[in-house]
Amino acid sequence: MSTTKKSRRAEQFVKADHKKAPNPASYPEPSHLSNSYWIRQYPIEFEDKWVKSPAPDHVDIAIIGSGITGAAVAFRISESRPDLKVAIFEARGLCTGATGRNGGHIGRPEAHDMIRLSKIFGVEEALRIRRFNKVNRDMMIETIEKLDAVEEVDLSMKGTLVVFENEDERQAFVDDLDFARRHGLKAEGYAVDTDWVLKRVKIEPSLARHGGAYLEKSGTIYPRKFVALLLRKALERMRNFSIHPYTPVSEVVHDPGRGDHEYAVVTTKGTTRAKVVLHATNGYASHLLPSLAGEDGIIGCTAHMLGVSPNLPETAAQLEGGFGYASFWHWILQRPNKGPYLYGLATAAKMGEYNDTITLDKSNSVRGEMLSFLERAFPHSFASLDTGNISYDWTGVQGNTKDGCSIVGRPAADKRGEFISAGHNGEGMGRCFACSTVITEAILAQLDQKD
Repeated sequence: MSTTKKSRRAEQFVKADHKKAPNPASYPEPSHLSNSYWIRQYPIEFEDKWVKSPAPDHVDIAIIGSGITGAAVAFRISESRPDLKVAIFEARGLCTGATGRNGGHIGRPEAHDMIRLSKIFGVEEALRIRRFNKVNRDMMIETIEKLDAVEEVDLSMKGTLVVFENEDERQAFVDDLDFARRHGLKAEGYAVDTDWVLKRVKIEPSLARHGGAYLEKSGTIYPRKFVALLLRKALERMRNFSIHPYTPVSEVVHDPGRGDHEYAVVTTKGTTRAKVVLHATNGYASHLLPSLAGEDGIIGCTAHMLGVSPNLPETAAQLEGGFGYASFWHWILQRPNKGPYLYGLATAAKMGEYNDTITLDKSNSVRGEMLSFLERAFPHSFASLDTGNISYDWTGVQGNTKDGCSIVGRPAADKRGEFISAGHNGEGMGRCFACSTVITEAILAQLDQKD
């Protein structure tokens, strides 16, 4: 299937399912512990300390959600305004939502889909969208290096390679890249040929016959370790910062007559009054913000991933950096020391679904399709796979929007102290840190009564 056809099919799929799913998001299951590799392999050591901690009566800022968005906002506030009183509320364990279940990729060659984006948004806005991904990447890397935490968060800048499935896909990328550069994008990504791909990765040669696209300044990260780092630093800097895992928020009530603290955040630990509220709940945003349900809001989408270890240890090769196939329809990385391949496939996605406690049912053929692809693409590492070879099998909820752009700002114009950063369309690690920086500036301006 060509890139053009695939993009069109994806657009139709998203729009159709948005129209079928007008209801607000269901609530995340508080007691569920995912079989996500990221969550199972890295417990956040300071979480237990906060489980039974009482919620504060009043705060300056209440953050709902403890994934990368909530953690990054807390971190940014701690850099510039450590005097503020801030609380994070999380329905489940810390970072057990989308950030704790994602693919771990930092980025991909940035010119992809430029022509299609320009038809939707115009050329200048399409350029801004693609530049934003690089801004986000550079902000993340700068922060990690400044904190001397490259090893701590498993940051591996060994590039991201996307292998083309067919010649149409290759030509579409070349056309997008040429279009982007002619309109002023200093694209870092570039097309590579078959020989280059085969020198880079030990893959079945027939799958590499159309070459690929490569972004050198990219790679992978351990998302949950990054979130834990940001939260830990915020706790060190802010005396009045508290974290409340397993504390679901059932309602946010706006009461302008209550003075500065005009928002009531209703939780299982009681009600906390806040000057400002941030919704960092991504796919679940419409649960507390019903106005974001439906076609023009944020619709949840369950995405499925497997963790499968090579079962041919004598011939297995280490897969370096981020890897994608067929316009990232397949997204894969391998953990160090020939560890498990963490693999997601877009075919498994289900729009309008919010239940991340279950994986694919036994009758679903996608799991078998994924195992077959591993055998076909990496025959030196995998053979005769069956479900017994699956070590990790999990689902996460993405937040999707009709046009593919994140929603960052105020969800309602008349509620000046309520903010949102959500709907990142499965590209949270490529967007959230920069979005969080923007929304932090907006929050602080609101507290300081500035436009």
